[in-house]
Amino acid sequence: MELIKEKLKKLPDSPGVYLMKDKEGNVIYVGKASSLAKRVRSYFTPSGNNTKLLVLSEKIYDFEVIPVASEAEALILENQLIKKFQPKYNTNLKDGKSYPLLRITKEDFPSIQIVREKKKENAIYYGPFTNKKLLKETVRFLRKFYPVRNCDKKIDSGKVKLCIQYYIGRCSGPCENKITKEEYQKLVEGIIAFFEGKYKEFEKKLRKWMLEEIKKLNFEEADKIKKRLFLLNEMAKKFPIRDEEDLYKYSEENVLYRLAKILNLPKIPNVIEGYDISNISGVYSVGSKVCFIGGIPNKDEYRRYRIKTIGGIDDYKMIEEVLTRRFDTEEERKFLPDLILIDGGKGHLNVALSVLKRYNLKIPVISLAKKEEKIYVEGKKEAIKLDLSLPELQLLQRIRNEAHRFAISYHRKLRNKEFKFSFLDEIKGVGEKTKRKIILNFPDINSLANLKLEDLKKIGISEKVANEIIQKAKEVINYENNF
Repeated sequence: MELIKEKLKKLPDSPGVYLMKDKEGNVIYVGKASSLAKRVRSYFTPSGNNTKLLVLSEKIYDFEVIPVASEAEALILENQLIKKFQPKYNTNLKDGKSYPLLRITKEDFPSIQIVREKKKENAIYYGPFTNKKLLKETVRFLRKFYPVRNCDKKIDSGKVKLCIQYYIGRCSGPCENKITKEEYQKLVEGIIAFFEGKYKEFEKKLRKWMLEEIKKLNFEEADKIKKRLFLLNEMAKKFPIRDEEDLYKYSEENVLYRLAKILNLPKIPNVIEGYDISNISGVYSVGSKVCFIGGIPNKDEYRRYRIKTIGGIDDYKMIEEVLTRRFDTEEERKFLPDLILIDGGKGHLNVALSVLKRYNLKIPVISLAKKEEKIYVEGKKEAIKLDLSLPELQLLQRIRNEAHRFAISYHRKLRNKEFKFSFLDEIKGVGEKTKRKIILNFPDINSLANLKLEDLKKIGISEKVANEIIQKAKEVINYENNF
């Protein structure tokens, strides 16, 4: 029981799948949760009126959790693992409760339905799923983008009329021939692509169909597909999900669970932030933050930092500035990672720890040195050296490399911007410092050409030089427009 208590402390407050095991280590139940911490702990403090928890709690001797990036991933992975392990208590609970399945009928115009039993042989089934509410919400969301009918009506009889589902945009009206079989099948494919985790594959099909419509000059239909492409991206944001095969591989490796053990972390690191610095001879130094949730990138949480306070080359001071700006306000501290990864060695680690100490933040930090891929952790003199083939190290490398790529891309963007502003070199009175000041404050030449003299005077440029800068910027724009 002590081992269970320790494991419960390390659970992340994140979506995921949990596997309950008996004395022999057999998986007896698979479930999903929006919060692994809350859900799994409930099995060890069952309430008197929850039959399922009371039955299972007596049988559980160990458990394993697999954090993922979203509830949708948990939904798909739960289904995969139930099929793999065939756990006794997923189908044989004492409360007699059956679990929902998703059924897609095999007809000219298939229907998508949530059912309790496999009655029709001529259908595709997904599930069972333990959370009917989430399944209904997911299907409702999908039908908004891919309006497939959800009724049992025999629409080929010719007696079925349009219903409210058509008028609210969740059915495409096949009962009154509002859509062809071919176009309807494309909608069904979109839903199947979601439940099989095949976003990328389906995106390619959408692009192909859109180009076909454009060639036929059917721009209205092409526009519909374009909107569906946009909505597919929105769906990916709401339900970030890996390819089914990748997700299954991820669950078998259970990287985050094992990484917590290797690094002796207080909890499973579902949210990992990676940091890097990029500069060439101290010019246009930048920092980057990337964020991985459930082992995959969450680009909404990426950040770029233009180094403001450090001149020359000083990686330690630059890391200090970036982390200070990341954690120096209450607003920034509302969302905290489970683990911070710094690209660098022991010195970089110590700088990061000092910043966190300043704000009384107890977030585990590690640094990963490039050459020998050594992992430095707080309180250990010797670095941790993992086999290069281990998926735990490979995940850390992916995060480190992504932070490096993101920093480099920002540095390159600033250098390109400097090149576009090279006409400033021709203006007397504009030195390197003034040029950098202009590049930092104004996004492009167009904005520079439309400035008032006062805007440039505010950053310490004389009226005469400011006037020449604006006029020169206008000349460059006119020149570019003529070629």
